[in-house]
Amino acid sequence: MNTRIRSSLIGGLFGFAIALISGGFAGILAGLVAGLINGFSVPQAEPLNNRAGAVRQGLVASLIASVLTILGIVIRSVLIDPVIGTPLNITSLLISIIGALILGIPVCVIMCVIRTEPPARERIGLAIVIGIVLVTYPWLDQFLNLRFMNEVIPVLVFILMALGLNIVVGYAGLLDLGYAAFFAIGAYAAGMVSSPHFGISWSFWLAIWVAAAVAALFGLILGSPTLPLRGDYLAIVTLGFGEIVPIAIKNLDKVTINIWNYPLLVDFDFTGGTKGINPINRPWLPVIGEFSPSTPIPWYFLILGIMLISIFFISRLRNSRLGRAWTALREDELAAGAMGINTVNVKLLAFAIGATVSGLAGAFYGSYISAIFPESFRFDVSVMLLCMVILGGLGNMSGVILGGIIIQFADRLFLPQFSTVVQKLIVASGNESLREVNFASDFRLLLFGLTLVLMMILRPQGLVPSGRAARVMPPVKVEVPHD
Repeated sequence: MNTRIRSSLIGGLFGFAIALISGGFAGILAGLVAGLINGFSVPQAEPLNNRAGAVRQGLVASLIASVLTILGIVIRSVLIDPVIGTPLNITSLLISIIGALILGIPVCVIMCVIRTEPPARERIGLAIVIGIVLVTYPWLDQFLNLRFMNEVIPVLVFILMALGLNIVVGYAGLLDLGYAAFFAIGAYAAGMVSSPHFGISWSFWLAIWVAAAVAALFGLILGSPTLPLRGDYLAIVTLGFGEIVPIAIKNLDKVTINIWNYPLLVDFDFTGGTKGINPINRPWLPVIGEFSPSTPIPWYFLILGIMLISIFFISRLRNSRLGRAWTALREDELAAGAMGINTVNVKLLAFAIGATVSGLAGAFYGSYISAIFPESFRFDVSVMLLCMVILGGLGNMSGVILGGIIIQFADRLFLPQFSTVVQKLIVASGNESLREVNFASDFRLLLFGLTLVLMMILRPQGLVPSGRAARVMPPVKVEVPHD
């Protein structure tokens, strides 16, 4: 299959899935998502040299994606909705189709044209397009009556953690399978100083920096014993660390310490055990007041602000001397050491900075739900984050963000909606044996695995692979001489 068509199908398939599963006016959002995904992935498949070619290629890609998205809208409206009890509404069907075309095609074409500009102007152009989409999304969600905002905020929290993991895995090449432990450490550190648990009630704006510092400290603690390890051995040690932290949190609710038979602590509760810590202080601002879970827009812009600050500092680090040292470490640790790079410090800084970002995410998440529990930091969180990094594009922040959006929205939003649609179809068919099946939980990992398999077949290097990695290790062409 032509690489251009294959890249165009990526956005189209996601647009098709969103329109088919969500229904209603979500088809308009499906067209926008398909345009954004193709705007990132299509220029990666074939370099764009001039604006005319970019417009032509963007139109072809967006039309392919629009056909698939419209197909999903029509199938949902005409075939599925009448079966599950929702009458066909021609007006909403036409509005969804027109809205998908109006949002999807221009976004894809504009992003393709922007990719033909010089690097500085390209970055500014992409930032403007993405910024407009992010700023207007809450009101688009309200206008279309989608009610996705309460799921969007946890998605952004996971994307923030994936950006931190990308420092460790994508930039420094250190395989970390226990990254969720830093998420837990940051959440509990913030919870301990901003809740009645210890009688301390600091502001969220101070507790979040405490969480970041404590997570960075534990990043150094984890990094120290892993210095001589590489590859599979490093993965096993980080996996062990990721398993130790949740178990320790569960069992640090009754701590007794005796020194020379003198009881220093007796049944002291550090973490709350399985009960967790709650309530946790929420942010407060003069105009907005205390953030409330019933008004998600302030939370949305707060996590966006934290992400923007993190992206700024990560990008600066990526282009700094430390970032180049991470690249050398990833490509060949022995050669990096021979060239004078202090691999010990470079590794420790990668673990510490990556843990800091995860600590910020943990503090925000604990404040957002106003409680933290050990079950929120299981091993599958680390696996999910690693899949987000690899699927989007190892070592590329844009790819990590895109991969995180796809995986997290599929897991948190569209799989439950898919389960609801299937349940309604089962009830309509009268099949009693399948009524008790919950597809969102029973087949969650199956559908998640199928998504990863399809993406690795269509785009094995990730949706937006790192340009620097491609330049450092270009494909080798072997010419065989003819007799």
